[in-house]
Amino acid sequence: MAYFGSQENEPIDMNLSSMVDIVFLLLIYFIAVATIQQEESELKVAIPIDQAVRQEQKTDTPEEVVIDVFPDGQVYFNLQPVDTPDSVGMPELKSQLKRLHGKYQDQAVVIRGQLETRHQSIVAVLNACAYAGIENISFPSDPSVYME
Repeated sequence: MAYFGSQENEPIDMNLSSMVDIVFLLLIYFIAVATIQQEESELKVAIPIDQAVRQEQKTDTPEEVVIDVFPDGQVYFNLQPVDTPDSVGMPELKSQLKRLHGKYQDQAVVIRGQLETRHQSIVAVLNACAYAGIENISFPSDPSVYME
C-alpha cells in the first residue's frame, strides 16, 4: 500500500559528469608521469672514484689458482712444478698456499687431477690447502679441462 507522497516510482538521478572528469584527469596525470620517469640505468652519470681505491681494486684481484695433480704424483701450481712426486708433506706447496692465503683471504683454488691420479696425491694437496687455511676449493666437472 502506497502512501500519498511516496516516491517509489521516481528514478534517482546521479550526476556522473564530475566523477568522469576526475577519472580522465587522473588518467592524463599518470600517463604524463609514466612517460617522464627515467630509469637510473639510463642516466649517464660519471661517479668519481679515488685513484688510490682504483689502484687497490686492480691489485686486489688475483688470477685463478690451478693446482694440477698428475698420475706420477707430480704437482703443478699454476703450471709451475712444486715439490717432488715422493713428497707427501708438500712443504713448497704449503708455503705458496700460505703466502697466497695471507695476501688474498677468499682466494679460490681449483684442483685438477687426471683420471689415473692416485687419491693419495689429491688428499695431500687437500691437506696442504687445509694447512694454509684455504676453504674455497673446487674440482672441475668438465672432463675436457683435464690436461693430457
